[in-house]
Amino acid sequence: MAAREFSLSFEVAPPTSVRPGQAFTLPVVVSVRPIGAPSRNVQALAVHASLRDETGSGAAPGLGGSLTTSVRDGALSGYAKFGPLTISRPGKYRLRVMLGAASYNGVVTKEFVDSGLIIVGPTAPAAQRPTATQVATLQRLTAQKLDITSADIAKWQTA
Repeated sequence: MAAREFSLSFEVAPPTSVRPGQAFTLPVVVSVRPIGAPSRNVQALAVHASLRDETGSGAAPGLGGSLTTSVRDGALSGYAKFGPLTISRPGKYRLRVMLGAASYNGVVTKEFVDSGLIIVGPTAPAAQRPTATQVATLQRLTAQKLDITSADIAKWQTA
């Protein structure tokens, strides 16, 4: 197996519980970082979100929203923002985020990361207010051209 070229981690993870069909209050943000020197023929990085069963071993239907984005301006590091995301069916799931690299040879999946467990049910809170740590992270991310503003953060805090 080839050596890992990238690392993915959740900067803002999906909520641990949400109502069916209701948009996550906060966007999901993933950090993309190179490990060493990535292959020279990588032209662009695309990041895609999908829904998995609670073990992460199988695909699950029902994820809606903007599911594919790119790391800005052809950079080999940065952030990917997903939102608003919804899960239509009650159950227990994980969000999988996969990194694909476009090169002269086509698109290759380079890495993936799974979220913690997301419980989807009618008794979940109507909104997910950000924790103090999430607020600090979101404020830091306002400088990253992800369409996250101080006004958005204030709105999420009072959701």
